Amino acid sequence: MPSPILLKRYLLALLAVLFVQAPMAHSASIGFQPDPVSADTGDSISLDLVISGLGHFASDSLSAFDISVGFDASVLSFTGYSLGDLLGDVGAAEAIDVSAGAAGGTVSVAEVSLFSALGLDALQPGEFAVATLNFDVINLAMGAVTELSVLTGAALADTSGYVIAVTGEESGLVKSSVPAPATGLLLLAALFGWLTLKRRQSV
Repeated sequence: MPSPILLKRYLLALLAVLFVQAPMAHSASIGFQPDPVSADTGDSISLDLVISGLGHFASDSLSAFDISVGFDASVLSFTGYSLGDLLGDVGAAEAIDVSAGAAGGTVSVAEVSLFSALGLDALQPGEFAVATLNFDVINLAMGAVTELSVLTGAALADTSGYVIAVTGEESGLVKSSVPAPATGLLLLAALFGWLTLKRRQSV
């Protein structure tokens, strides 16, 4: 029996061939929820990777996906992912996890459902999370924002193996929950300090 790594490589290659050869189905968008996320250095955060624009308990349903997300590895440290259950339960052999995992500032998640078209149509609403990505915030300055983005080349397929075009790729934002001091307040503080110093010198 082939090793899990070889099996994943084979499935990813097969998925790539299907995406290249199959006709286009309808379109969908990929984004993040919640957006934005408020966090500071030392916090742990989770963002759902969400597909929208599919059929609502009807075709087009999602049967396979391969999505890569980029992030700033100097700000966020990837700690793991979990797949949603609307393509089937991986643990129950209803779907296959063929994710490539993380390397540097990129994490890739991919899954192939083993359910029939009718089974997926009955499971899936028009919008749902296909995966949850987990990060530790390692260096987010006060008032700063960092972005996660769906990288070019994301691939989606319907229950017939047809490509679902990705027409929207929304970024996700992680914002410091402690706002940076406003410029006006900084100027007032500086002015107050200067006046205080002048008074002390004149005494």
